[in-house]
Amino acid sequence: MKNSKYILLFCIVVLATACSDFLDEIPKDSISPANFYNNADDAIVAVNGAYAALNVNDYYSRYWMTSSTLAGDGCFTRLGSTSDRAAIIQLNDAGMLVNARYNVATWGAVWQAINRANAVIDNVPGIDMDATLRDRVVAEAKFLRALTYFNMVRRWGGVPLILSETSTSDISELQVTRNTADEVYAQIITDLTDATADLPYIADYGSSDAGRASKEAAQGLLAKVQLYRQDWANAKTNAEAVINSPSGLDLMPDPADNWWTGNGDRDNNIESVFEVQYNGVSPQGHQLGNNYEPNNSGYGPGQWGTIIGSLWWFNQFSDDDKRKPATWLTEYPAPSGDSIIQWHENRYPVPHINKYRDPFNKVSDGMAYNIKVLRFADVLLVAAEASNESGKQDDAYKYVNRVRTRAGLPDLAGLSQDELREAIYLEFRKELCFEGQDYEELVRQGKLIANKIAYQTYTIPTMYNDDGSVFTPSQALLDDIALRQPGPHYNYELDAHNTIFPIPQTARDKNPNLTQNPGY
Repeated sequence: MKNSKYILLFCIVVLATACSDFLDEIPKDSISPANFYNNADDAIVAVNGAYAALNVNDYYSRYWMTSSTLAGDGCFTRLGSTSDRAAIIQLNDAGMLVNARYNVATWGAVWQAINRANAVIDNVPGIDMDATLRDRVVAEAKFLRALTYFNMVRRWGGVPLILSETSTSDISELQVTRNTADEVYAQIITDLTDATADLPYIADYGSSDAGRASKEAAQGLLAKVQLYRQDWANAKTNAEAVINSPSGLDLMPDPADNWWTGNGDRDNNIESVFEVQYNGVSPQGHQLGNNYEPNNSGYGPGQWGTIIGSLWWFNQFSDDDKRKPATWLTEYPAPSGDSIIQWHENRYPVPHINKYRDPFNKVSDGMAYNIKVLRFADVLLVAAEASNESGKQDDAYKYVNRVRTRAGLPDLAGLSQDELREAIYLEFRKELCFEGQDYEELVRQGKLIANKIAYQTYTIPTMYNDDGSVFTPSQALLDDIALRQPGPHYNYELDAHNTIFPIPQTARDKNPNLTQNPGY
């Protein structure tokens, strides 16, 4: 994405808005919001700053993605039942309110993203520049605002709708009340509808603009929003517009090709509808690999291993599903190269998460790879579910079976509408797990509480030696594996109110008009 070197300058401009009330006259040799938005280059710098808000550690870089994973049913943490990660795994009421930094930090980060998008939407229309480019830049900002509000409404329910740039230092003006979830969704749909009209297709962007919001990104996200709203007809129409777009979007040949462990171009490939850009933009990376990499494995720059796979969820993948090795790490070469580390030989003996790993130490070499926000597989599954709910089962099979065929699985056929719905739900979960939608999909599918209870049980798969012979575990190893599973010691007390997160208490301390979600 061009002009990324100006992002820091724009961030300074955004921060400076809070001090503008103190300036009666702006020096002509300074950069400020009042004299920044002058030409097309300024517009591009401004929208690049809005994209950059997605990259911060408290948002997509780590906290949004990992908290969705932790609140789902596919993992637990090695850090114990009192850690901030465990508070999210448990959806612990008191811990979520006060101690869960992932909840607190993300709440702050999303508002920064909203304000940067609002700054573009407010100021760029007044610039004397090429009208098509100006409309595109505003449409990009509307897409980014819609994406962030979609994330917010799914996580916290109704939140304040702030649709203009915040540039005041008067805290009383920032103490706004919450809008309803319906009002937030209505604004998201309006923004995405507007964005669709003015964004180009992916194929119409040049290589220097790879990763910008496109017409397919707006239509695909709109289809997903409409799926959440059970607006089946419009979800189907918008998903099919992406499927049939002139940009030639398609599935990569193998599920693993979207990740470093595969053979394909991992970033902005034919399966990418929208990604948060890191490669060449953020050499620090997004830290996800450090969370998933087995603790002290010798690979990657961090090797924290703080998020560990659940054997229950691992058991749900059949051995002939190509997504199993793409998703799960069951063995890897020892750093010395003279042996293979099997999953049961890990310091924490369970399968680990393979997506977003850094097995080649690329981040420390100044590289990173992008975070997948919307993939073509996701759009196909949206189209499949919307078709099934619309009574168009032939279309539903066509779309879901494209995903299953890529995974090496046989076609679905002969199912009732209810059975096909459940099958599509499971495809969503398997295809997109650990990609920032785990919790959100469990809530949407109405399975959060049931699955959280279920994943305390598990079956230990067959263990192997390096030569492929069957390994017989000792009782001590079996006991160790048992300790590494979520269980009664995590104190699950889930209830209906846990289908949304609480508003962080720190936010309510600053804004008493923010009412708390029921049950917290």
